[in-house]
Amino acid sequence: MVAIIAAGELVLLVVLGILLIRVGHQHAANRRLERDEQAYKKWVNGFTTGLGGRPAVVILEPDALAGLTNCRGNAPRQARLRMLSYAVRTIQTKNDQVYLDAGHSNWVPAGQMASRLRAADVAAAYGFSLNVSNYDPTDREISYATALNRDLGMAKRFVIDTSRNGQGNAGGRVHLAGGSVSRALPGVARGALAGRLFTDPNSLAADWVRAHPGAPAVREIRRRIANQPTAKWFGAWSADIAAAVSDYTGAASAEHKVPVLVAYDIPQLGCRGNSASRAKQWCNPPGRQLGSVPQVLDDRGDMGLWVKAPGESDGDCGVGAGTSVGEFSPLIATKLISGRS
Repeated sequence: MVAIIAAGELVLLVVLGILLIRVGHQHAANRRLERDEQAYKKWVNGFTTGLGGRPAVVILEPDALAGLTNCRGNAPRQARLRMLSYAVRTIQTKNDQVYLDAGHSNWVPAGQMASRLRAADVAAAYGFSLNVSNYDPTDREISYATALNRDLGMAKRFVIDTSRNGQGNAGGRVHLAGGSVSRALPGVARGALAGRLFTDPNSLAADWVRAHPGAPAVREIRRRIANQPTAKWFGAWSADIAAAVSDYTGAASAEHKVPVLVAYDIPQLGCRGNSASRAKQWCNPPGRQLGSVPQVLDDRGDMGLWVKAPGESDGDCGVGAGTSVGEFSPLIATKLISGRS
């Protein structure tokens, strides 16, 4: 039997077919979002279990809010905001200090970032973090933090990553404001922050120092990098997240120190990462230098911390040519120490 379809009916069938395909794709996308959200909540729950009520500083999802612009469509943007809100409300406790990442001063205008922070429940967090893995001067980031608090309409504390921003800014010459800084961390006095933070004896820098006792650069790398408290990153590579976090915070607790951890596992949801066209600005650029060591920046307890570990490569690029992401490079380390290309 041969079916005869009029021209108008054929057009209608084609249109209906296209609509059904689009609806099917949307349903599939929604199901993926739901699965990703549930998986992330499970990961956050494991992270929180690993903390075990021990005091910790947590930098939450670097780049996630700043990269919101790269999410294709409203659904993944809203899903990301919901996930960040869940992480804030789950991880933040009376013992832990959660800093929701807010990018840096050269990325998203303060008013726009303040709106994103509010949508991700920064009100429930201890504060926000800035300049993670970036090179902006400390004083510029402090100005951006001031603008964010103004636009937020609330005074949230902040953390600035000072690990690699020593070139062309205050570096070790940051002037601390007067007054009490007891709110930064329990037992912290001015200038004593580094002594309260946990220094990982098994960091990549420390491992390299032990493996190369006779290397010419070993003394300076040990003193200037391996012996400084630096954040530990946790993500998809951490396997059993509860056990990994528990081991790390337990080691810090045994030394009566406070660890700094980075929670970095939010699903991409089709949101693009760092632009390859701007890689020269962020991927192992030359002429950078170590910034000020971890310290309290002002009388409110805002802190400069080493969140990105100096010497660990951003990838096969810049002065890290031939290295892989996260690999410790003594060449990168020594260039950061000297500040020369």
